[in-house]
Amino acid sequence: MKSFSGVLTVLVTVALMSLGGPARATDPYDIYVILALTGPLALIGNDEQTSLRIEERVINAQGGIKGRPVRFVFQDDGSQPATAVQLVNGIIAKGVPILIGPTYTASCLAVAPLVRVNGPLTYCLSPAIHPATGSYMFTSSISTLDQTIAMLNYAQSKGWKRVAALTTTDATGNDGEAQLRAALSLPQFSRMQLVGVEHFALGDVSAAAQAARVKAANPDLIIITCVGTPTGTALRSLKDAGLDATPVMANFGNLIHAELNGFAGFIPKNMYLTAPRFVQHDVSGNGPVRDAQLAFYKAFAARGIDPDVPHNLSWDPAMILIQALRHLGTNATAKQVQDYLEPLHGYAGTNGLFDYRDGSQRGLGLTSVVVVKWDPVKKNWSTVSDIGGKVRMK
Repeated sequence: MKSFSGVLTVLVTVALMSLGGPARATDPYDIYVILALTGPLALIGNDEQTSLRIEERVINAQGGIKGRPVRFVFQDDGSQPATAVQLVNGIIAKGVPILIGPTYTASCLAVAPLVRVNGPLTYCLSPAIHPATGSYMFTSSISTLDQTIAMLNYAQSKGWKRVAALTTTDATGNDGEAQLRAALSLPQFSRMQLVGVEHFALGDVSAAAQAARVKAANPDLIIITCVGTPTGTALRSLKDAGLDATPVMANFGNLIHAELNGFAGFIPKNMYLTAPRFVQHDVSGNGPVRDAQLAFYKAFAARGIDPDVPHNLSWDPAMILIQALRHLGTNATAKQVQDYLEPLHGYAGTNGLFDYRDGSQRGLGLTSVVVVKWDPVKKNWSTVSDIGGKVRMK
């Protein structure tokens, strides 16, 4: 009888273990992340993954979430919206409350309807989407409208009035063009003129005809509204058209050392980009934002990395979600996390004090963006504007 009861106890124990049970304090808390780890946006997606891996170590060194370690679970959508949709459907089936990603604008737009009603709360890493107020979709960093206003503030300060644009026909390019037209309609830019907009497809290897038409428009400034590989296509085509001396501006999705160094053979003499405020860590005033910036740079310095903008796109969103879970606990629902974020303000991130109360679902605005200039000799950028884009006063 003793032998039988002992065997029975073992069998029952094994059966219960196989059925699972409540998570233990030592079990990792999994946060699913969808990134473009392959495809044309891979340079951005891999930086975001590197950042989250570094962040995971920082978070767990701080005790994780109430003593429970955090684990980011990465999935690759290949820079393809259809793949992102498949991945999100699988994640929804798991019943998780939060999701980070995707990387790509079109992918974020594709998955937004899936999470609209019940979540998970999804923190898209593309600034080029504009989520509905009160939705389960949030978005990273400074909006493309605020970036464009900063570009035009800088251009106006420099006396550049004639603006042309070279843009891709994908969601990123379409949004960039729409925000450029919206910004130029503002009263403060009434003396500026859009002299031409040219389009090329995401997979095109040349935009020579478009660049020739841009040249014929005689612009003072050319704005490129694309990221990744297409930016190289645009810059190469502009150089071949003889526009090397004309100032060019691009959004901060291109502020990547490897990308800009890769474009060295055809990058213009006057290459400007918008940038989040974290790049100003060396001149920031003392306070909680500078503290957040220094902690960010310290974490990357420990790995021998000089961080790019994509490293930063995933940093603050992940930290904010971790703060929410530390407050709510690991059993928090998507609705509880949403309710925590919507009124959140005063949170010190690397790009300023977050304030979600305006309904933008991003927490940052024009005061979190500057303009930088790329130096191909030093292979780095320097800040050339004050906050909001106006030329820095010396």
